[in-house]
Amino acid sequence: MNLQQLEYIVALDTHRQFVLAAEKCFVTQPTLSMQVQKLEEELGVLLFDRKKKGVEPTVVGAKVVQQARQVLRETQQLRELVQVEKGELVGDLRLGIIPTLAPYLVPLFLLDLVERHPQLRVRVEELQSDVITQRLKDNQLDVGLLVTPLEDRALREVPVLEEPFLAYVAEGHPLYDQATVQPADLAAHEMWLLQQGHCFRHQVLNICTPAAHALPRTFSYESGSIETLKELVRHNHGYTLVPELSVLQELGNPMLKRFTAPEPVREVSLVVHHSFVRTPLLTTLREIILSKVPERLRASQAGQKIRWR
Repeated sequence: MNLQQLEYIVALDTHRQFVLAAEKCFVTQPTLSMQVQKLEEELGVLLFDRKKKGVEPTVVGAKVVQQARQVLRETQQLRELVQVEKGELVGDLRLGIIPTLAPYLVPLFLLDLVERHPQLRVRVEELQSDVITQRLKDNQLDVGLLVTPLEDRALREVPVLEEPFLAYVAEGHPLYDQATVQPADLAAHEMWLLQQGHCFRHQVLNICTPAAHALPRTFSYESGSIETLKELVRHNHGYTLVPELSVLQELGNPMLKRFTAPEPVREVSLVVHHSFVRTPLLTTLREIILSKVPERLRASQAGQKIRWR
C-alpha cells in the first residue's frame, strides 16, 4: 500500500469513472486500474463495484476511501506545516465561493493575491454552500468563502464581512417613495427571488414576516443570478433584495433602499476544516479582502445577522 494508490481510490470515488479519475491523477486509465486492483488484492476485499455506467464503492470500500482521505489530508498537513515554519505561501489554494459572492468579491482580491504570492497556485470554483462544506470535509477544497454560521463542528469559521441587505425597488412601486424600508413592508408575492438551493434566497425569506410568505402569487420567476433579478426590477415591477457588494457602484440610485436600523446583514466568513494548518494564508486572504471593501462592511458591526438554515 502506498500514498499513490490511496490518491487513486479517492479520485475514483470522487469521479466514479476510471477514465476521468485517471485524467485527474495525470496517469493512464490502465495504470490507475492496475494500481486499484493491486490494492484490492493486498487488502483482500473488493473496494469498487464496476458497472457499465460507472463505478461505486462497496460498503467496505466506502470505509477505506474515507480513511484514505484522512491519511492524505494528514500527509498534506505535514508538508504545509513545514511551509508555514519556513514562512512560505506556496502550493495550491483550492477556494470555493458561493455564486452570490463570486462576481462581486473575487475580482476585488484574486489578482492582488496572486501578484503578492506568485508561488501560490489559486483555483477558484463557484459552488453552493452545501457543496462547499462537503468538499472541505472531503479535502477537495482548502478554503470556502460563504455565509455563516454553519454550526458544523468539523469546520472552522473566520468572519470577514457583515454585508447589509438592501431593497431594490422599481419606480412606481409604493416602496419607491420611502426613504427606508423595514421587514414588515416586504411581501413575498411581489419579490423576485433566487432559485432553490441558494442560501441568499433563504435569508431573504427569513427577513420577510411570516404573514408575507402566505400571500398568493399570480406569477413567479426565479433566477440563479442577482443581476437578472435587478434587471427584472428595472424593466418590470416589484422589488428584490440585494447584497451591498452587488450595488457598490450604484449606491446613489433612488431604486436602492436601506433598512431601518438594525440593518439585516449576512455574515461572510472564510471557512476551513478544523485540521487546516496554513493560518498565515488564511490571515493574508482575509486582510486582502478587507483592504478591498468599504470599512463599514467589516465583521462585528451593528447589523442583525440573518440566518440561512
